[in-house]
Amino acid sequence: MHLDKLLDAAQAVVIRQGIANLTLDAAAAEAGVSKGGLLHHFPTKDRLVEALVTRSAENWRTRFLAAYDRQPEGPGRMARALLHDCLTDADSWTDQLRCSTSAVFAALAQNPALIQPMRAVYSDLHRRISEDGLPAGVGDAVVSAIDGLWLDWVLGLVPLDQARVTRVRLVLDEMLARSQPKPKRPPRKSKVAARRAGGRRS
Repeated sequence: MHLDKLLDAAQAVVIRQGIANLTLDAAAAEAGVSKGGLLHHFPTKDRLVEALVTRSAENWRTRFLAAYDRQPEGPGRMARALLHDCLTDADSWTDQLRCSTSAVFAALAQNPALIQPMRAVYSDLHRRISEDGLPAGVGDAVVSAIDGLWLDWVLGLVPLDQARVTRVRLVLDEMLARSQPKPKRPPRKSKVAARRAGGRRS
């Protein structure tokens, strides 16, 4: 039995009926397996919910690391990766991603102790941001802006469309460009040295 099928089933139950109605029996029925088959992988509801959170967290880690690898080296590589991956196409914010995140929020509301897998992934992301070669706060602003859009979108507070994504991306791109270290100019020669360099050899 593929674990993703079981986790998809548990997620569907949470989205449709709420976290309070997620039971091992309900998840097994949704997945079309016996309760014994589910118990083989997840002996308790907490283990099942923890696996949901871990999957969501690791999917995010995989996504931002892949985006990082696609960016050229240099200052701001992690910040540039986040902007390109998250704020290029509003259609990349899929219904599947929203459902997954909503299920995680519901799980964490019932048992906040299960947040550790997500906390570990965000700790990794912020470590990379702190080592990104940008002035203090610039990378944090990029992450916070994306997280804010994500929260608005998941909770249905503010619609997310391409126009809004583009507006935010342009502002953050400009901030990143201003924060990049300026290339060093070669030292200027003094006038005396310049005259000597231009003089004739004897």
